[in-house]
Amino acid sequence: MHGWQAAITGLAVAVAFASLLVLLWRPAKRDADVLLAVVSGSMALSLMGPWTADAPAWVRWAVAIGGSATCNGFWLVSRALFRGEDAVRSVHVLVAAGVALLIASHRLAGLAATPLPSPLALGMDGVLTLSSSILLGLTLLEPLRGRERRQPPAERRLRLAFAGLFAACVLSTTVLGALAPAWPAADAVHGIAIGAWAMTMLGFAHVVLLHRARHPLPPALARSAPLHASDADAPLVAELRRQLEVLHVYREPELKVAELAARLCVPEHRVSRVIGHSLGEANFNQWLNRHRVAHARRLLADPACTASILAISGDAGFASLGPFNRAFKAATGMTPSAYRAAERRARAAPQDPVREARSPVDACAG
Repeated sequence: MHGWQAAITGLAVAVAFASLLVLLWRPAKRDADVLLAVVSGSMALSLMGPWTADAPAWVRWAVAIGGSATCNGFWLVSRALFRGEDAVRSVHVLVAAGVALLIASHRLAGLAATPLPSPLALGMDGVLTLSSSILLGLTLLEPLRGRERRQPPAERRLRLAFAGLFAACVLSTTVLGALAPAWPAADAVHGIAIGAWAMTMLGFAHVVLLHRARHPLPPALARSAPLHASDADAPLVAELRRQLEVLHVYREPELKVAELAARLCVPEHRVSRVIGHSLGEANFNQWLNRHRVAHARRLLADPACTASILAISGDAGFASLGPFNRAFKAATGMTPSAYRAAERRARAAPQDPVREARSPVDACAG
């Protein structure tokens, strides 16, 4: 390994270790944080493999074993990022651990003084290729699942970007690896691509983690029921709708799911489950924000409302202007000021009968 390949690989190792340290430094760790830390450390060791050819045997064995949680570990990361907490259960960890054992055994066999017999080596190669391919496919499908649910535009874009980057990573490295035996130059390009894509996917995984910190998904276990209200949940569904559509509790900036559950005298996890399943919402905060944005849109479209954007955001239930602007643009594709201007231009134009028949907003604020 030399030249650009060595430089990119070295940089990728440094990025992987930095990712590990950042994740370990966090005081409160979610499932995705822990899993990505494991993958970061394993990826760093895996990338270091070619540099340990002349190292003592115990170093090469440690690197071979420690670097066996890459593609299989990244499947668990993808599952935690796009299904929420509790999505990674014991059975998923066991599957990933089984593939890790297979990867480590394959690498250790290559380091052994006596190579495996050809049929056994070919059989192990085939099983490893099949299992790795399945996990790579599952990793790609995780961000694409659940597209039948209502998702904010920002969430959809994030999921598609993750899937697109991961697909490009797998496709490019697979093609270059296949070309390497017939085209020697492809071998160096293949090494560069592996390092570059490792940095890209680790970096984007951190982007998704930051997004999840601000827009958490409901727990996966809370979304295991079908998307309809059972007889037991129907009264709670009706009460939740009354809280937002009649009592307008979304206008309380500090409202939390625990507080609303306490008011209704029901467990918090049940409220989250009903919101995610019976009401089909992504999570409690996005459910509130959808009503808040709708409230703000009514005020911004009212020509009699002269309140500032800041005042409207507060009246709609947003604690500050920044979150309001982000939520409004994610829902409408426009900033609040641009939406107000567009509505007023439309009202200044000749009105059609359908538009004129709409009910006016009762009050600008309060």
